[in-house]
Amino acid sequence: MTTDATPGNSAAAEPPDLPPQRGGATHKRSRVWMIVAGVAIAAAVGLGAWALVLNDDLNDSEAQLDAQTAAAQSASAEADRRIADARTRIQTALSGVDSIVVVTDDDVAEAEQAVSDAEQNVSDAQAAAGEAQSEADQARAERDVAKAEAEQARAEASKADLCSDASLGATQALAESDDVADGYEAAADSAETAASACS
Repeated sequence: MTTDATPGNSAAAEPPDLPPQRGGATHKRSRVWMIVAGVAIAAAVGLGAWALVLNDDLNDSEAQLDAQTAAAQSASAEADRRIADARTRIQTALSGVDSIVVVTDDDVAEAEQAVSDAEQNVSDAQAAAGEAQSEADQARAERDVAKAEAEQARAEASKADLCSDASLGATQALAESDDVADGYEAAADSAETAASACS
């Protein structure tokens, strides 16, 4: 028997029309879905790790902000304490002052010169009293000494007034304003110096 390619024979040689086998296509599709699922899982894990890192960074930022806020509050409290302390020192130094007068350096130099001149006059009068021969000359010399001593006392009192008034005007103005702590401390030092120099 020979097989010819006849139409009747071809049906026996070829299998009947069966639907194509889906096993290979299904296997290819499931492999694609596994890859897609693997990528999705990796992306989810990556996003989760990224979220944890962001959360950690956020916590660090919040901790830094809290530390900076605490430092700022501490510095503010320290400045307020220093200002209150300086105000107390200024008020104590100014408690005995009746009025404030603005004094220039020329006023102070002039007062110092007056004291120096008065001291020289006292010395001259005392020398003249020692040289006086007669009672009249002795009396005049003692009178001159007394005048010179009175002049010296007035000059020293004037210098003391100028000394106490020299920086208290600016100090009082600082005590009444809301300036920085260093400014108050400088004003307190100035007031204490002026008060000690005038006593």
